[in-house]
Amino acid sequence: MADPDDLARAKSVDNSGDRYMLSEADLSEADLSRVNLPYADMSYANLSGANLSGAYLLCANLSGADLSGANLRDADLGRANLSGANLNGADLSGANMPDGWESVVRS
Repeated sequence: MADPDDLARAKSVDNSGDRYMLSEADLSEADLSRVNLPYADMSYANLSGANLSGAYLLCANLSGADLSGANLRDADLGRANLSGANLNGADLSGANMPDGWESVVRS
């Protein structure tokens, strides 16, 4: 389950344009649907089983993140860094994915 402090940080975004630092955060099984985290650093975060449906993750750094089993339906991951990310079993239906993402993720 998600770490309560990490979840609070992820949900308390203020759209100020700051780069949200969630590197190595435990957000497993968290409900982050429709969250607005452009340019967030979520490298090596545990997002396994998380609900990120409709999330706005434009240019987010998700390198090495565990997104296995995550719901990314209709999420915007345009220009996100997915190098080494685990998307095994993730629902990508309707998601806007960055160019070439298939060649850099783990499955």
